Amino acid sequence: MSGPDLWASWRIWMGVATVVVLIAATLLIVILATARAILRDAVRALTAAEQIRKNTLPIWELETTNDVAVEIRDTVRAIEAKGGALAGALQQPQARSAVKP
Repeated sequence: MSGPDLWASWRIWMGVATVVVLIAATLLIVILATARAILRDAVRALTAAEQIRKNTLPIWELETTNDVAVEIRDTVRAIEAKGGALAGALQQPQARSAVKP
């Protein structure tokens, strides 16, 4: 191989190497930009998930509210039953005194 052929071959391979390096650099830049976009979207999704968690906390408190409501209902029913029994007991002496004149 003569000197000019060697230089021509060297130039061709340097051109090929330059193209390969440019393609690799472009791919790395695209990968970096995609990774940054993924990070940005992930942070946004995490922020939204945290806001959703804060907004749904009252829903989880409904179970406690329901438990308290059941206790109140049971207490009211017990008071109603005892009050009815007391009213019945108080009315029985009146019925007896009304019969005795």
